[in-house]
Amino acid sequence: MLKRMAFLVLSACLASIILAGCFGGAGPEEDVVTSNEAVTEVPSPTAVNTPSNQEEQSTETPAASTQPETVQAVDAAGHVSETFIAKLLQGGNIELDAEGNFRPNEAITRSEFIHWMYGYDNKGIKPFKPSAPSFVDVPAQHADFELIEGLYQAGVITGFPDQTMKLDKELSREELCLLWGWYQSADSVIDPIIPLASAELSLKPYGDGDKVGQIFIRAVDKYLTNEDSSYTAVFGKTPKLNPQGSVSRAEAAQWIVSYSEKKEG
Repeated sequence: MLKRMAFLVLSACLASIILAGCFGGAGPEEDVVTSNEAVTEVPSPTAVNTPSNQEEQSTETPAASTQPETVQAVDAAGHVSETFIAKLLQGGNIELDAEGNFRPNEAITRSEFIHWMYGYDNKGIKPFKPSAPSFVDVPAQHADFELIEGLYQAGVITGFPDQTMKLDKELSREELCLLWGWYQSADSVIDPIIPLASAELSLKPYGDGDKVGQIFIRAVDKYLTNEDSSYTAVFGKTPKLNPQGSVSRAEAAQWIVSYSEKKEG
């Protein structure tokens, strides 16, 4: 009897073991697989390689060009002084009118010419504001006051004997020679050693040479008889000098640019 009972208990134990292997054994294996899948690395979208041609593209905004824009005068095309006008516009602080015109054949004022020659080559001179004006017709309230005073203090400008500048007056040929001679610090104009009679003699061949104002004789002589004869190069070779004739804006541009280029050359 006891043997039979022991046999039944043993059988029951074996059955339990077999059932555990059929229904519960898969549990640990599945846990291992699940664990392995959990640690498997999945590529992140940010880790995907970008094509090389995209990697080289810059995200920076291109810097603005520093090259100056070409300034062209509408009414200068085909003009005999077109090249000089273009260079003056590029090199100086000169503005066209609202329609983009330079007005080459109009007379230039003394104020405009002073601004042009200063704008094209300021010589490092700064505007100046003194306590009292140096010229009776250029008061502290005048738009050109500080520029004129700066040039005067630098010793590169002079006015008329009555201590005026006459800035609104149309610039004459003889006045241009004097203004330019002072601005270029020409010794034969501002500190001459040659007698005035010698300068007067060079004007004799011209029909109106004796019409040149006393204070302008040396300056006209300077630019009439210099190497390149700036006077005749700009105003033409004619029997008369027409010293009181108005200077056109085109002629002023040619004078400033051509003289400066020859000086640099």
